[in-house]
Amino acid sequence: MKGNWLLQKGTSQFIILNLLIAIAYTIGVNFSYEFATVPGKVASVWFPSGMTLALVFWLGDRALLGIIIGSILSVSKGLLGSDPPLSIFGFIFINAACAIANCIQPLVAIYLIKKFSDHQNIFSSVNSVVVYIAAVIFSPALSATIGVTSMWMTERIIWNSYELSWVTWWLASALPQLIFTPTLLLWKDFCQTYRQQNFWEIGLALNVFLLISWVSFIQGYPVAYLFLPVLIWTVFRFGSFIASLLVSLVSLIAIFSTSQGYGLFVKGSPNESLLLLQSFTAVFSLTSLILSAVIDELKVAQFSLKQSMENLEAQVIERTIELQQSEAQINGFFSAAPIGMGIVDHHLRYIRVNQVLAEINEKSINEHLGKTLQEILPDLSPYIEGFFYQVLTTGKPLLNKENSSSAYSKNKIEQTWLASFFPIFDLNNLPFRVGFVVIEISDRKRAEADLKYAESVLRKANIELEKLVNIDELTQIANRRCFNDRLDLEWERLCREQQPLALLLFDIDYFKRYNDCYGHQLGDDCLTAIAQTVKLVLCRPADLIARYGGEEFAVILPNTDLDGAVTVAEQISAAIKNLNITHQNSDISDIVTISLGVASLLPSFSQEPSILIKQADVALYKAKQKGRNQVVVFYE
Repeated sequence: MKGNWLLQKGTSQFIILNLLIAIAYTIGVNFSYEFATVPGKVASVWFPSGMTLALVFWLGDRALLGIIIGSILSVSKGLLGSDPPLSIFGFIFINAACAIANCIQPLVAIYLIKKFSDHQNIFSSVNSVVVYIAAVIFSPALSATIGVTSMWMTERIIWNSYELSWVTWWLASALPQLIFTPTLLLWKDFCQTYRQQNFWEIGLALNVFLLISWVSFIQGYPVAYLFLPVLIWTVFRFGSFIASLLVSLVSLIAIFSTSQGYGLFVKGSPNESLLLLQSFTAVFSLTSLILSAVIDELKVAQFSLKQSMENLEAQVIERTIELQQSEAQINGFFSAAPIGMGIVDHHLRYIRVNQVLAEINEKSINEHLGKTLQEILPDLSPYIEGFFYQVLTTGKPLLNKENSSSAYSKNKIEQTWLASFFPIFDLNNLPFRVGFVVIEISDRKRAEADLKYAESVLRKANIELEKLVNIDELTQIANRRCFNDRLDLEWERLCREQQPLALLLFDIDYFKRYNDCYGHQLGDDCLTAIAQTVKLVLCRPADLIARYGGEEFAVILPNTDLDGAVTVAEQISAAIKNLNITHQNSDISDIVTISLGVASLLPSFSQEPSILIKQADVALYKAKQKGRNQVVVFYE
């Protein structure tokens, strides 16, 4: 019983809906007949076409019955009073042809719009608006051909009037779809945002439109060009619906006034006047639709840019925090060490010392930084500089080198220090810095015990310091700090050699979902597997894979142009896919994939390496925008 009741209710609603559509259609037809200017009751403005397109867009096939009934009722009324009277066959034939034409027109238009428009809101994209305009101009050509041909075949019009009747039917059907249908389709979006509108300002715009309409279409002054700046203002301030509504209102006023013999477009014959008016209203409507779409696209682009900037700012903050944490770890290690520790560059300038070493040299930490061994230890530097240069030259550590002096002893008693030196390698595996530790061994017996302790600490320091400086703890590849140092070094080298430098940035698609689904342990395993796989792909010693942050990685490719970089990127992408790491929460694949951004340029001393990072980052962002799981190249 309940099912029957629901069925009856649905049937009743369908019948009432189509009766209302038929009534509205008949009213629109009667209104249109007021503008019939050619034989056969072919109207110059066919208002129902604007309504039927919106109804079929909203309701689909459910609105066709009402359109057919309304068409038959309205057409029958016109045909019954025709002279000479129609035969029964002719009466039925014209009614059927017009009903088919009036249904085909909106169906074809909507099919074209949905097939070729790539935007959900057809009036918020220039491409979609162009598709809409083409559809509503083309579809009336079909209905005009069917309708006018049926009238010619039943001798309602003669062949000499066929062309004029066809053009009039076509324009009469296309014009309302350009002017009135957008207002109906945009009504829903306006209802959702009407509280945000300034109705006082909307009222002012309405009054300005009405004033220009009165001056142009009632008084006949040639000031219709004033509509354009007001239209632009309306589109910018209130959006597409209000602009479309005002265009519809102005068009109605223009049509009525012209049909009554008033205004700019009144010419020798009523048909000529209405054809000129159709041209004006069509251009007016097209301007409104395209301008509104341009403004909507601009707003979307601005919002997207804002989101990108916010995301970039968040990434910068995150990476800054990571760098600060890494620096804090190194500083903590240096400050906690019970022995003197320091690092000098290839010019033997201090770049890092701890408090113990500062106390041994009786100078503050800040006094050391940037100063050479000669400036800090003028008496000892001739004896110890050779150790540093030997390490830089050979790449091998020197352990347990003793130095004795009384120059820095307050009581002028000779003191002995035990120093060890070890190389710090760059991304080319070449020594470019020297780390060293210093222990004071004035008391020989105590020095023997201290020596064993120092050697133990030294071994641990070598391992830990190298990891902190160069290696990411999880993935066992180069870390962000190592990446920055290597990029600066390669940039400077290739500036001199005038050879290209390429950079790949990639991250794992939907990695957060992977973590959420499989857990952080498997997430860490995934990161490590990808890092080690890419490391195997890079066959040249100069190439470097580094963890750039989170699930993002960077690959430095010295002496590599754009084509070579793309080849490596595609090899990396294929290697990751070959891992076949299951990812059931990915939107693009059932396995783990990556998105890569590729950039390559010729380094210059007038530029900073950050420009290459920015280019690769832009390419990576585009790869994500295009759907992920792909390689995108940066082109200027």
